[in-house]
Amino acid sequence: MPIPLSQHAHFTQALKPWYTRVRPWKFFLIVVALIWFMVAQSEVINMPEFTHNAAQIWQEQVRPQKKKTEKPKPKPKKTVITPQYAEAVDKAQNYADSMHLSEEALRDELTVKDSHYSQDIAQYAIERIHADYPENALFQARGLEDQGVKDPAMLMKRLTSAEFKFTPADCEYALRNLFPDDIVNSVLSREH
Repeated sequence: MPIPLSQHAHFTQALKPWYTRVRPWKFFLIVVALIWFMVAQSEVINMPEFTHNAAQIWQEQVRPQKKKTEKPKPKPKKTVITPQYAEAVDKAQNYADSMHLSEEALRDELTVKDSHYSQDIAQYAIERIHADYPENALFQARGLEDQGVKDPAMLMKRLTSAEFKFTPADCEYALRNLFPDDIVNSVLSREH
């Protein structure tokens, strides 16, 4: 007995709307091809130039070309760390915390005959400690005030002297914490 025409596979597909018979990706591909064709036919975009630029961008981003060989930079010379370096760091931190020294005074303290460290080791130690030199200047300025030095100009002179060796910026911080701004500004203007 033959199959009725209404049950035949091709006949049932013909009854469905066309957009359900076409796979979505095929439909999308056809639409993109039509848009591409329409853009190519219009003179809005210069297609040869557009495709050349697109290919160039693709090569730059997806396939980066090898860069010119650059000479490798020489590696910085590493300092060989000996126990003496670690000892110097500990001593420097102790001096900075207990004696409230400036950076230069700390360097001098590390290189005197008692400590016997070289300039390189002292510099290494100074670079690795946690010292707040402006706070150290403030501490020393308060000590000088307790000894009777009340004049801000004299404090500035003493803190920057060979005895303490604080920088002018550290001294300014100390003075601004001890005196009003107008007095500090007048002292600083006289110093410059």
